[in-house]
Amino acid sequence: MPAVDKPLVIVGTGLLAEQVAFYLGGVAGRPLAAFVLDPQYIREPTFLQRPVLDFVEAQARFPASTHDLFVAIGHTATAARRRWFDTAMAAGYSLPSYVHPTAWVAQNVAVGANTLIQEQAVVAPFVRLGDNVTLCPQVGINHHTRVGSHCFFAPGARVAGDADIGPGCFIGLGALVRDRVRVGEGCVIGAGAVIMADCPAGGLYRATRTDRTREVES
Repeated sequence: MPAVDKPLVIVGTGLLAEQVAFYLGGVAGRPLAAFVLDPQYIREPTFLQRPVLDFVEAQARFPASTHDLFVAIGHTATAARRRWFDTAMAAGYSLPSYVHPTAWVAQNVAVGANTLIQEQAVVAPFVRLGDNVTLCPQVGINHHTRVGSHCFFAPGARVAGDADIGPGCFIGLGALVRDRVRVGEGCVIGAGAVIMADCPAGGLYRATRTDRTREVES
């Protein structure tokens, strides 16, 4: 008999968590058990008709032996996304990934845990995606590119072949990264920016109103 997916616990109650509930619960048909937040952020007892719990109670009621977990925290809280991912892994949870039926991912692409690939995204052959990566609709990642863990790609972002995107980067709406460019850890590439050269770690890059060349802010 085919394996039955475990019920899912989702970390977060924001817009991304609502999307993950739709994709994994609605499209994929996975049972949803609960949502999890840090105690200081719990304002309501339920979200989408499921209980909202702190992690201690979630572990007691929905343990890793019988449930999977997905960290659904958006790009504005990268540190929290990393922390929750590490916490869930240390607690023994499996963190599934999801590829939307309209996305195209080559068969030899390595996809890490807790990775979300949304509508009409394209991931070409020989790409490696780290853990906890989000590819929003119509993102394109070209051949042999390496994407570090905890990265977030906004809709329409494009990365050409054989590029390196370091861990914890944000690639904004419609941004372009040329082939063989190395983007350092924790960079923020703003909407519409065109990256033509290597980017040191922690840089902030944005498109100008006139020529779309990059500006670097320290």
